[in-house]
Amino acid sequence: MQKKALLALMLALTLVLTGCTLVQKDPEVDKAQAILTLGDQVITKGEVMEAMNYQLEYMSYLYSLYGYAYDPADPAAIAEVRSSVITSMKTQMVKTAKIGEMGLDKLTAEEEAKIQADAESAYQKNLDYIISDNEDLANLTEEEKQEKAKEQLTSTGYTMDKALEDARTTLLDDKLRQELIKDVQVTDEDIQKEYDSRVESAKSTYENNAGSWASAANNGTSPLYYTPAGVRFVKQILVKFTDEDQAAITAAGEKVTAAQSAVTAAESKVSDAQTVMDDENASAEDKTAAEGDLNAAKEELEKAQNDLTAAQAEADAATETGFANIDAAADEILAQIAEGADWDTLMAEKNQDPGMQSGITAERGYAVSADMTSFDAAFVQAAMALEKIGDVSGKIRGTSYGYYIIKYVGDAAEGPIALDEVKETLESSVLSTKQNETYDKQIQDWVTEMEPQFKENLKALDD
Repeated sequence: MQKKALLALMLALTLVLTGCTLVQKDPEVDKAQAILTLGDQVITKGEVMEAMNYQLEYMSYLYSLYGYAYDPADPAAIAEVRSSVITSMKTQMVKTAKIGEMGLDKLTAEEEAKIQADAESAYQKNLDYIISDNEDLANLTEEEKQEKAKEQLTSTGYTMDKALEDARTTLLDDKLRQELIKDVQVTDEDIQKEYDSRVESAKSTYENNAGSWASAANNGTSPLYYTPAGVRFVKQILVKFTDEDQAAITAAGEKVTAAQSAVTAAESKVSDAQTVMDDENASAEDKTAAEGDLNAAKEELEKAQNDLTAAQAEADAATETGFANIDAAADEILAQIAEGADWDTLMAEKNQDPGMQSGITAERGYAVSADMTSFDAAFVQAAMALEKIGDVSGKIRGTSYGYYIIKYVGDAAEGPIALDEVKETLESSVLSTKQNETYDKQIQDWVTEMEPQFKENLKALDD
């Protein structure tokens, strides 16, 4: 952050924490004022300002990563951060007090070693990130990079001491959490309730949208709690165009696209000129100019249409050549299938579709439904045209890649997924939710219960 911006930030922080009356005070005494107290815990005004400054700096940096502006000196931003910091500090004070009461702050040598290791790891990750994100450091030695990164990190308020403090807080908070959730259990009723909810949600999403279910299944979304009617599984052997033919087809296709754009542009010019010609209120001068524009646009359109016809013919010819060059390979595969060759073995040997070479789609096949749009329409139509499980298509001309040879291998059973298939997943999810709820409620209850004991020095904030 630039020096001027930093000065503006610090001034704004001071105004928010002290009010608008610029009374002369000893800075160190002012910073030492207690803002929050709980038992023997004291948080000073300086500590609040430091935490706010760190958060505002971080927010500014985070926004900049995504190209957004964030003004850390904006009073509204400071007020929001102030509220967040005070709330967080209150909560942490309560947790610290309870950790002490429960004796959870008595750490083993192993736990102390973990704190040290976690802090060093976190600190080094921050250094590494700064180095990798700063091109200005590229020509420095490794030692120089580390020093520059440390300086930058320190300027944001993050030091090794801060890393150690954070690591200790994290470990102690985790011990408290584990203590609070140790007796949380999940019942069969809890699991059934969650299962019913997910089934109902999935049914609402997919019952009338089989194509969306098929796409989700092919993308690996699992589990899908409700399967609509009309979904089948198919496997395919893709016989791809040769690299040379694919390049020619692609280049010809780009010419078609460019020619179509030229036709569209010329049609627009013709339309614009004709609009002026047909306008009864247009002046004779405007109509004369429009007539010239119209004639020129019609000539441009004629040429563009001719270019499009030629480009389309070139694309068609390239496609025909591409298919001709793989006809023999596709015919050989179909002949082997007809002779009883094992489909999966043949698919493993001959297939050029990566989606059929590994993973769930290779094992189960692609999910397909008549209304899906994420696959080539030629593939979908041919897959849905197969009459019974085990049927194999002929060589189907694809729109982009070559020939599809498709086998109908099964149907997706309509209805909800069996509870037994997802019980373990649901149990883990419900347990996690109940643990979070138990922990959050207990912490909030403690904050509410101990709130009267908080001695928040509002005068220090408002003076």
